[in-house]
Amino acid sequence: MARQNVKVPFGYEPDDERQGERGSLLVYDAFDDWLEQDVERVLNAAAERRFVRVVFYPLHDETLGRMGIRASQPYYRRTERLEEQLADSAGATGALATIDRWEGRRKKYTPMDTAFRFLADKYAGPHFVVMTLPVANIAAGFDSFELWIRKVRFLLLRDTGRTPRPAEPHARLLAWAHRWDWI
Repeated sequence: MARQNVKVPFGYEPDDERQGERGSLLVYDAFDDWLEQDVERVLNAAAERRFVRVVFYPLHDETLGRMGIRASQPYYRRTERLEEQLADSAGATGALATIDRWEGRRKKYTPMDTAFRFLADKYAGPHFVVMTLPVANIAAGFDSFELWIRKVRFLLLRDTGRTPRPAEPHARLLAWAHRWDWI
């Protein structure tokens, strides 16, 4: 393809592409013990960083079982409760938040790679992934972790709900500390 010459007036500076809304904030968790304040915290972080969309991706029971996480409620109840929390919180922040139910339709184990690839193809980038610290520690143990931490940035929630969380991030998370941040 041939290059085209473009004439611009003296002193012209192109618009900064980093200004304005961009990207997707993907929230990857079980949402078993999330409170309304946790959902608001994620939506406020999305508003601060000016994301176009916040996508909540609840994990199916089979996926949680393979990850070694025990959920107290089934997938559909966790999703319904998350819907109610979003209805209450989204109006206050004005963020465009959706729940992606792809894993619920699959009704089976979905590896983290497959879920991230699906979400990255479906929603506009750049992509940031929000995880609680226990889920991030489990994800850091997977072989594909280093591939994904290069492609997406992680935002970690230290504590959600009423359950105690581990205090220390995984060693691989600490090695890639420049690619993630706390909310």
